[in-house]
Amino acid sequence: MIKLISDGLTATLNEQLAHEKYNANLYLFIAGDLKNRGFNHLAAHFEGQHAEETEHSLIIYNLLTDLNAPVELRAIDEVKLAIGSVVDIARGYLEREIVTTKSLDEIKEQAIAEACPVVEERIRQMLFLQQNEYAEATDWLDHAEICGNDWFKVMVWDGQK
Repeated sequence: MIKLISDGLTATLNEQLAHEKYNANLYLFIAGDLKNRGFNHLAAHFEGQHAEETEHSLIIYNLLTDLNAPVELRAIDEVKLAIGSVVDIARGYLEREIVTTKSLDEIKEQAIAEACPVVEERIRQMLFLQQNEYAEATDWLDHAEICGNDWFKVMVWDGQK
């Protein structure tokens, strides 16, 4: 059988698959924290982020299976985000999106180096989606910084959603 993707790129994509699953878990963790504080509308945003990250993991899964490459479901790290204020949530959110973008860019560069245009193009499409992720995360940080450590202000923000 002709290999359509290198073992190295397969391993990198499987790592990204776990990365996307971690993101989904992180956002569900955040949603749960917000919901438990009574901020149902803000929690809904992160429930949506959970769904998006799950979709991203399926994009990677489909890419691997379309190229007849093995799928590895790796252990996903436990989510640990200390939440003392809404700013902690917003910073964690933006930091995770920055990490994700860098990781996707590294995969794109690896695909270019290995002359694997199918992977390169699919990852470019995922990178394009990151612009919106950045916009959402920076908007969240802007709102969070206005609220600071004041959960009453967060309640007002939640009521505007």
